[in-house]
Amino acid sequence: MEVTRTNFKECLSHVYSAIDEADFLAIDGEFSGISDGPSVSALTNGLDTPEERYVKLKKPYNNVVSLPHTEARRLNLF
Repeated sequence: MEVTRTNFKECLSHVYSAIDEADFLAIDGEFSGISDGPSVSALTNGLDTPEERYVKLKKPYNNVVSLPHTEARRLNLF
């Protein structure tokens, strides 16, 4: 389904239903500044817990802006 600015209101109930029925939701966001950050290996090590790894990787990107008008627009519901 192609959801655009012009048909957004008409599609919204279908999107809500799909989200309610989904077992998994993935959103592909395009963000500014991601490639400018430090490498994963520079921030983490093999002994980090998943929580520690998440905190370390999230910190440099707290001020990154989501770019709403990009080529890749994805919402995958499974």
